[in-house]
Amino acid sequence: MNIEKVLKRINDFLPPKPAVKFSVVKGEAGLFDSKIGGTPYFPKDMEYPRGQKNSFEGQPLTLLAQLNFDELPSVPDFPKKGILQFFIAGDDLYGMSSDYGEGMTKQENFRVIYHKTVITDVSKLLAADEIPKYSGDEECYLPFSGEYKLIAHAPELIPATVWDFRFEDAFVRSYNEFADEPIESIWDLDDDISEKLYDHTAPDAVIGGYPVFAQDDPRSDESLSDCDVLLFELDSVCGNGMDIMWGDMGTGSFMISRERLKKLDFSRVLYNYDCG
Repeated sequence: MNIEKVLKRINDFLPPKPAVKFSVVKGEAGLFDSKIGGTPYFPKDMEYPRGQKNSFEGQPLTLLAQLNFDELPSVPDFPKKGILQFFIAGDDLYGMSSDYGEGMTKQENFRVIYHKTVITDVSKLLAADEIPKYSGDEECYLPFSGEYKLIAHAPELIPATVWDFRFEDAFVRSYNEFADEPIESIWDLDDDISEKLYDHTAPDAVIGGYPVFAQDDPRSDESLSDCDVLLFELDSVCGNGMDIMWGDMGTGSFMISRERLKKLDFSRVLYNYDCG
């Protein structure tokens, strides 16, 4: 079986999606830059994001990532300008909801904030020593330590991955068009073929494209199936001074419906973290 022919046919069912990959580089970034950690761009007249559940109720959230779209390559339906931020709690789930299904979109211990207009007068922004700090009794856990720059690469098309909840159906349909012996699931494949499907290296970080999961795609729940756009994904990046670790070499992903993205409405975003 020519597996490449099968994968090419899958593109007809799950077309490759435009994406921008990032390299994560250790180092301090500017207040307005795209980055992981560090001091967030934040106007003084805005209410700073705080947790709403458990030990983080009323406690300030921490900047996970910041994307400055004024400086990023264009991706269809994504913002053309402004700053998009992802804040998370330092609890044992990194701010992810313990509920499944629609509960995973409730921004209780995480928050996605979009600043359409960027204030350039730094006197109107919170300085590093003005950012609220966690003062609770529980230990604070985060999937990273330090600060990192996000270096964007040129846009490219990314094909569907085996982790996407729609992939298996598309693969079986494609495979059976060429196979002498039809299969019912990926698990019917010989190991040498199935291993090729999982031979995938996730980028350090990415917007657009298809997500990667260590476990199951939460969008297999019908209530979340509309979250078809990968808003932002950050992989574990370790070694050589890098310390980004989602549990045991996991990945953190934020997904949104295309309809809401087009409207720049970030009130309902699916946040998932999992590891091996």
